[in-house]
Amino acid sequence: MLHTGVYIGTDFEMVVTERYIITYRRDKKLDLLESRLYQKNDQTFLCIGICQSSPMETKKFVLPICWKTAFASNGEAICKCKVLKSSRNASRDCPPVYEDIASEQMKRFIGAPFDLDIQPENCTVTFPDGAQYSFILDEEFTDETLHPTAPSICEDNIGECLRLWNMGVQEEYLPVNGASQLIGVTINTNKHMYIFELFEDSIYCRAARFAATNQGVIFNQNFRQGFEAYMIQDNMEAHLPLSYDESLFSSDSCRWNDRSVYWSLSSYNDQEIILHGCQGDIYHWKKPHR
Repeated sequence: MLHTGVYIGTDFEMVVTERYIITYRRDKKLDLLESRLYQKNDQTFLCIGICQSSPMETKKFVLPICWKTAFASNGEAICKCKVLKSSRNASRDCPPVYEDIASEQMKRFIGAPFDLDIQPENCTVTFPDGAQYSFILDEEFTDETLHPTAPSICEDNIGECLRLWNMGVQEEYLPVNGASQLIGVTINTNKHMYIFELFEDSIYCRAARFAATNQGVIFNQNFRQGFEAYMIQDNMEAHLPLSYDESLFSSDSCRWNDRSVYWSLSSYNDQEIILHGCQGDIYHWKKPHR
């Protein structure tokens, strides 16, 4: 039986809830990074999204040469394959140029059942392509404990509210042709933040550790597919407590320290906590109604 929780290995990570599963992995044989989103259907989890990037990288800000994605949309699979055409002067404000390649090969993953061979006694997981990964159970929870009671905020418990208010599973929707369409899922646990999101030319799949204090949130990504794509060299690092330096918090902006970003507290009230994001972004972490 697959228990709800977080599973972590050197080249593998997975978060399991009662309704959704997200897997992240590095395939050294195929030289790619991959994330998959599964949704529960009756008693079975079915794949509704997949994102592959190649080559596999261990450092941020390295552009993938190839993207392959597929996502279930209104009962059909939308597939895309993109190959890097030009990376000259590429930056966050000047995205690289990718060329679309006609391909339906990713369609075979959509609707496929969750058929990973998991051996808890050996702590291994095997994917259908034969790739095998060792893992540990890093964090265990139930859907009930994943949605804790949201405490009222005061000056002394801002960090606790940042952690507890943000926990849970949230479906992400965007309006498409006058109707709301599921584009992904966010899962926040007591120690980790996960997201799988695909929509048209937007890709955002990532796994990260975080820590919350009365001064703000420290956020550290170990897996990312978006503007760049990477998985840190030893993903077991994601199992370790996240170290941080509270003196790095700024009163009016975010700050970076290696892969860790410090989102500093801007203000708060009974219904939301406002944080300074990067590039001028402002994050509103609202108190959930539970």
